[in-house]
Amino acid sequence: MIKIVLSSFLVTALYTPFGIYFQKGNDLISYSLQLVYGLIIISFFALLSNFFFSLNQIFNSIFLIVGLFLFIRFRKIYFNKYYFIFCLISSLFIFLLITNSHIYRPDGGLYHLPYISILNKEKIIIGISNLHFRFGHISIFQYLSAVSNNLVLGVNGIVFPVALIGVAVITNFLANIYLKFRNDEFDFHFLYIFSILVFIFYKMNRYSEYGNDAPAHFLMFLLISELIKNSKNIKMDNISNYLLIAVFIVMNKIILIASIIFPFVHFIKKNFTIKFVSKKNFFILVFIFLWSLKNILVSGCALYPLKVTCINNLKWINLEKAEKVSIENEAWAKGWPDFRSNKINISQKEYSEKFYWLSTWLKNHFIIIAKILIPYLLLLIIFTFLNKKEKKYIKDEIIIRALIILSFIGIFIWFVKVPAFRYGYSYIIIFIALLFSSYGKRLIFSKKNKFVFKITITILLAIFIFKNLDRIIFNNEYYFNYPWPKFYSYKKNNNIEKNKFQIVDGTKIFEPSEQYCMYSSAPCGPNNKLKIIKKYNYTIFLPIFN
Repeated sequence: MIKIVLSSFLVTALYTPFGIYFQKGNDLISYSLQLVYGLIIISFFALLSNFFFSLNQIFNSIFLIVGLFLFIRFRKIYFNKYYFIFCLISSLFIFLLITNSHIYRPDGGLYHLPYISILNKEKIIIGISNLHFRFGHISIFQYLSAVSNNLVLGVNGIVFPVALIGVAVITNFLANIYLKFRNDEFDFHFLYIFSILVFIFYKMNRYSEYGNDAPAHFLMFLLISELIKNSKNIKMDNISNYLLIAVFIVMNKIILIASIIFPFVHFIKKNFTIKFVSKKNFFILVFIFLWSLKNILVSGCALYPLKVTCINNLKWINLEKAEKVSIENEAWAKGWPDFRSNKINISQKEYSEKFYWLSTWLKNHFIIIAKILIPYLLLLIIFTFLNKKEKKYIKDEIIIRALIILSFIGIFIWFVKVPAFRYGYSYIIIFIALLFSSYGKRLIFSKKNKFVFKITITILLAIFIFKNLDRIIFNNEYYFNYPWPKFYSYKKNNNIEKNKFQIVDGTKIFEPSEQYCMYSSAPCGPNNKLKIIKKYNYTIFLPIFN
C-alpha cells in the first residue's frame, strides 16, 4: 500500500508541471489547475504519438523525463513546501480512491481497458471500430491512461488518470473554500463550490463508479467555478484556457457539447480585447483536428456513431452499423430494456423519436434520479433557511444568468437524447447549484450559520474518507495484483486470463473471456467478421458485409 502512495506522489509531482504554460502560481489552487492542464497536455501528445508509435512502456517513460525536466526548470515554483503539501494531499486522496478498488463496470471491461491495451501494443489501427463498435467512440482518457503505463509505474500506471482529475478538482474546491472561510467571503462563488462539494462527497466518492463519465463531470464543475470566480476580471487568455477544458470535456463525453459555449459567456460583457489568433487557440485547433482525424481513421466518422459526420467512400466505414449503434445507444439510454417486456411491437427508432420512451423513463430512470437528487436538494434547502435575514435584492450578473440558461439548455439536450443520469448529471447539478447560489447570495449568514457550513464540509469530507477506508480495511480479500484496482479480470482472484484467439489474414484477434476483454492480449473484441490488410506499415480492419 505504501507503493500506491509513493507512486501517486510521483505521478502528481511529475504530471503537474506540464500545465505550467496554462496556469502560473505556487499555491494549492494554482497547482490543482496546473495538474488539470498538465493532464490535458499529456493527453494531446499521447494522441499525437499514437499516429506513429505504440504507447509502450519505453516510449511512455519519456513523459516522466520531460516532467522531471520541467520540475527542475521551474524549480522556484515547485521547490517549496506548498507543492509538497499539494502532492501529499493528492497522493493520499488517490490512495483512498484506488486501493483495493474495482474498475468501472461493465464499460471498463468491455472497451475502456481493451482499448488501453491496444494503445500500449499498437500504433493507430485504422477501422478498429469494426472489431468492436465501442472502439469508435472511445474517450481521450484512454490515451491518458495508456501513456501512464511506463517503466517506473508499470501497468498499474493506467489507473491513475481518472483519479487524478477527481483529486485535482476536489483539492481546488477545498482550497477555495478554505480561503473563503479565512477571508469571511460567503459570496456566490463560495455557495457554488460548497453545493458542488456536497454532491461530490455525497455521490462521487467511489473510484469504481468513475469510468469516463465522472472525470468529464468533474471538469464541468471546475469550468463553471473558474468562470464564476473570474467573471469580473476576465482576459482572452483565460477564455482560451477554459475553451481547452471544454474541448477536453467533449472528447470524453459528447453529450456535454454545451460546455463549448460556456467560456464564451464573457463575450457578453465586452470589456476586454478579443484576440482569436494566439498560440493557445492554435493548440486547441490542432487538438480538435487530431481528435477528429483519429475518429475518422478508427471508425470513418468524425463523431461516431453520428451518421451525418461519416465519410461514405472510406473502405473501412460501416454506415449501416454506425446508424444501428446510434439508434441503439439512444434507445437504451431511454429505458428500452424496461420497455421490451411490453407487448407493443415498435422499433427502437420509433420508440425514441415518437416519445414512447417517456412513460417507461418516468417509471424507471426518473425514480432512480429522484432518489439521488432529493436528499441533495433537501440539504441545500435546509441551508437556504439557515437565516431569514436578506440583503437588499441584487440582480444576478448577466454572466450568471447566461450560465443558468446554458446549463438548462444542456439539461434539455441530455433529456431529449440520452436521459440516463450518468451521461448528463453535471448539467443538472450545475443548474441546481447556480440557483442555490443565486438565492443564497442574498442571505446574511451569522457566525453560527458560518460554523454550520464549516462543520458540514468537515463531516462530508470525513464520510468520504471513512467510506473509502472501510473498503480498504474490511474488504481485504487477497487477489492477484493486490491492492491495486482489479483490471485484469472480473473474477475475484483477478488472475490474468489466457484469451483464445483466431488468425485473421495473418493477424491474431483475441476473444473476450466471459464477455469481457479487460486489460489483456490485444487487439481483443467480439467481432471477427473482418478482412485485415497492411498498408504503409499500418493495419486496416475492413468490414465484411453479408
